[in-house]
Amino acid sequence: MPSRTAIYIRVSTQEQAIEGYSIQAQTERLQAYCKAKGWGIFHTYTDAGFSGSNMQRPALSQLLEDVEAGRVDCVLVYKLDRLSRSQKDTLHMIEDVFLDHGCDFVSMSENFDTSTPLGRAMIGILSVFAQLEREQIRERMAMGRTERAKSGLWQGGGWVPVGYDYVDGRLVPNPVRAAAVKEIYARFLRGDAITSIKNAINKKYALDFADTTVRSALMHRLYVGDIVWMGKVYKGQHEPLVDAETYARAQARLRDRSRIAASKPNPFRPRTLLAGLLYCENCGTRYTLKGNYSGHGSKKRYYPYYYCYSRAKKSPRMVTDPTCMNPVYAVEKLDRFVVEEVRRVATDQHEFDAVVAAGRPDSLSRRRAASDAGTAIMHRLDEIDHQTARLLDLYQRGHAIDEIASRLDAMEEEKKTLQASLKDLQGSQKEEELGHLEPERAHKLLTEFIAAVDGDAPMETRRQLLFSLIEKIIVKRTKGDFDIYWKF
Repeated sequence: MPSRTAIYIRVSTQEQAIEGYSIQAQTERLQAYCKAKGWGIFHTYTDAGFSGSNMQRPALSQLLEDVEAGRVDCVLVYKLDRLSRSQKDTLHMIEDVFLDHGCDFVSMSENFDTSTPLGRAMIGILSVFAQLEREQIRERMAMGRTERAKSGLWQGGGWVPVGYDYVDGRLVPNPVRAAAVKEIYARFLRGDAITSIKNAINKKYALDFADTTVRSALMHRLYVGDIVWMGKVYKGQHEPLVDAETYARAQARLRDRSRIAASKPNPFRPRTLLAGLLYCENCGTRYTLKGNYSGHGSKKRYYPYYYCYSRAKKSPRMVTDPTCMNPVYAVEKLDRFVVEEVRRVATDQHEFDAVVAAGRPDSLSRRRAASDAGTAIMHRLDEIDHQTARLLDLYQRGHAIDEIASRLDAMEEEKKTLQASLKDLQGSQKEEELGHLEPERAHKLLTEFIAAVDGDAPMETRRQLLFSLIEKIIVKRTKGDFDIYWKF
């Protein structure tokens, strides 16, 4: 017999007035049920005006916390869907929270509880029907919205289109914002940029539009009097702010701007093979791209060069030595040089073996040291387990109980410390191994890179392969001198 029964009550906004679902009705019936059963009531948890579609409810959160703390023996609800309308959430709470913490669950209307096998079986079945009911509600709401769109009415839902107010379920032009929308179209068709339109509109009408607000106003069919819903267009009942011809011209100009933008190179996509790999020996900064034009007319060409950031002075915050004069290289020449170095290592077995033999001795020694340390820790953990077993045997025989207990505590603390150290060591080993290529894998990547270069593969493919092989390239102070740090 539960002595600490938690009564849970939930009523959504739409259900407040429905007979049998009101807070008072649920409370009276559940208290009478407890009295008839002789159950003690621990607390009554009430969520008024909350949907059962999710678990973000204050009283429910407090109930779950009390169950997990062991304060509740049984949870009682009027009906299963009062707990949740989601099958997943219902089963999670009953199986993973209530039952896991020794707390039964009882639904009064369905007349079952989880303390019986039949009750446990019924939980899953009834949860399915609760979920089905919610899906049906969602379908009815979608149908209602579709009918509203067909009749030419805006859906509402919190967001009101710029230029209108939402009054009694209808869109009504807002005098100031409607004028701003009309001027957005006029300025855009005049050739003004989005940002300049935003600035002018905000200043003139004392608004706080963003660039996205201006762009959205230019794209939305609603401003010519249409309602768009689920991919279909319906004639709206609201007053249009621009005519169809103005809207069509704006769309044509937006498409032209999109084509122009698409034809321009992506500023965030690397255009060179070595961007991100090159470092200056003198000042330590990366190398960046900087170039100049040469020639006239049809012979005019752009010639890109690799500069260290300090020497290029393109970005002041990247400059570490304003006097740096580390060598500058033409992109085409330096890319070709590195490709040939990779080709030489890929095709000459002696070169490959030399790179493998000389590669990252410091990393190798660190991995060996870590491996040795890990082995030593595991040996000590085995010793502690054997010693613990012997001490427990002595403890059971009654030998020097106090002393044995003290030694067991000390060994347990040492074991925890060693386990934490081993975990950290294994983590650092994994990080080290992630950047290290085994010779077989390295040779395969070398071959793939050469094939990608010779086959004129996309720049992204070549860069990905190269970055898998090389950690960094140090550009030395002496022209033509480089240190390549391989990953194998």
